Amino acid sequence: MLVDTSTGYSTQLIRGVARYVREQQRPWQLLLQPRGEKERSLMPRHWQADGVIARITHRSLARDLLRRRIPVVNVSISTVAGFDFPQVTIDERLVGQWSAQHLLDQGFRSFGYCGNWGQANYADRCGPVFAECVSARGFKCRFFRPLRAGATNHQPPTALAMQRWLRELPKPVGILATDANDAHLIREHCRACTLRIPEDVGIVSGEDDELLCAISHPALTCVDLGSERVGYEASELLTKLLSDGRRPFSPALLPPLRIIARQSTDILAIEDPALAKAVRYIRTNANRPIQVPDVLQQVLLSRRALEQRFRTILGRSPAAEIRRVHLERAKELLMTTDAPTSQIAQDSGFNYTEVMNQVFRREVKLTPTEFRRHARLKWSTNNVPSRSPNGSN
Repeated sequence: MLVDTSTGYSTQLIRGVARYVREQQRPWQLLLQPRGEKERSLMPRHWQADGVIARITHRSLARDLLRRRIPVVNVSISTVAGFDFPQVTIDERLVGQWSAQHLLDQGFRSFGYCGNWGQANYADRCGPVFAECVSARGFKCRFFRPLRAGATNHQPPTALAMQRWLRELPKPVGILATDANDAHLIREHCRACTLRIPEDVGIVSGEDDELLCAISHPALTCVDLGSERVGYEASELLTKLLSDGRRPFSPALLPPLRIIARQSTDILAIEDPALAKAVRYIRTNANRPIQVPDVLQQVLLSRRALEQRFRTILGRSPAAEIRRVHLERAKELLMTTDAPTSQIAQDSGFNYTEVMNQVFRREVKLTPTEFRRHARLKWSTNNVPSRSPNGSN
């Protein structure tokens, strides 16, 4: 396994390989050396490997692996031009889409994107989708581009460049950083600029890193990539390559697991006080069977006015927002508890199992039981981080 051991993403990926070997009872000997994310290392000469799972980010490693003429699975989001290794990785387009939707749901109307400036051979698929999603709602995304003529891909952005960018963004602004390092860096520069999080700047990390999230204050909202699945499915693909040599025609792009909402976006950046109160009431009562009349009792608006404001700001009706919040609550309980579906229907505001089943079939194309089985067997990780029961997705 030519995978770095310095990030939460990679360590979970390695756990996925180990879990595959254990569950499938493969007689594999796993070879791994501690290494940093930016190390441009090659496979040690004394490794007599039959197959390789690697994060292939530079040409020298790609050439070395190709010369060995053994099956290789690339688990990096990067690809090296001219080296077409089979690939298993996370679908970055969904990271951009889900992050945009989360920030839109929080009421942000100004957006920024900080891409992966430090990785060579990286074609950004996350940022363009993030920008497209907010643009479709009539808003603009401003990209942070730290590189200048003559700079290298590994040169970090200067503090002044990032602070200038942060100050110039219209506030409040929701920012997506592709990795936890950049998200943590943005948080530090916000503090230097006396910008409040999340009141002035809401931050989403495109990956969940337990260490960086633990030392960040406020805690960072992130996309739970579930990278253990990448390791598991890469091992499954390597088994096929070892047995028959037939490789897939296209990369295996796995969807992320979910958005983990934390304090860095815990705000409703909605200027309309009545609408903000209505949305907050719905999300606070994710576990109760509330309906639109219950929301109307909280605000001095007619039903028509409430409908118009919801559609204008959030792009959906109050009833659709209630269903969405109940659905996300149910998904969370299905993934993180062993409660029966009847209890989950009660605890997620659907009240009746039949109603929850109908919503799942319509919105998720699966029954709740199928969703739980699919999530746990194919996508689950050993340590699923918990969320607030009233957190929004």
